[in-house]
Amino acid sequence: MKIKVLILLLLLGGFAFGQKKYAVSFEELPLKMTENPKPVVVKIYTDWCGICKIQDKQVEKDIELQQIFAKDFYYVEFNAESRADITFNGRTYRFIPHGTKGGIHELAVALGGKQLSYPCWVLLDPGYYVTARHSGLLKPKQLKALLSSEP
Repeated sequence: MKIKVLILLLLLGGFAFGQKKYAVSFEELPLKMTENPKPVVVKIYTDWCGICKIQDKQVEKDIELQQIFAKDFYYVEFNAESRADITFNGRTYRFIPHGTKGGIHELAVALGGKQLSYPCWVLLDPGYYVTARHSGLLKPKQLKALLSSEP
């Protein structure tokens, strides 16, 4: 019994450690914005995107960047192939299937544009207006420069 409890604690501890404390979901965003309006950074990605995984590793290693996300922005990671309906800024967005297995989420297109490539960084002001957009890999220094250009 003690071994099972120990294993459970280790697994839960590892899960909690793996969570990005500086990230919020679209579901949490309205309440957070009511309490403390801030600009929003949305990283649009897909599970199959190798460049997205490289970008994630760079962010995970850069404590200063994580602190910027936590202090000055609401950081949202969004899978462009998510099948869940998402209500954002008063509108419900849905997954649009293409072919037998593929598709894209309407919100990814609305935020990232019609020529969407991954990862796509989208900066929104507190009123949810797009102020900047960048597709592709950004080195941490470049990402910090993009974030510092936010009005």
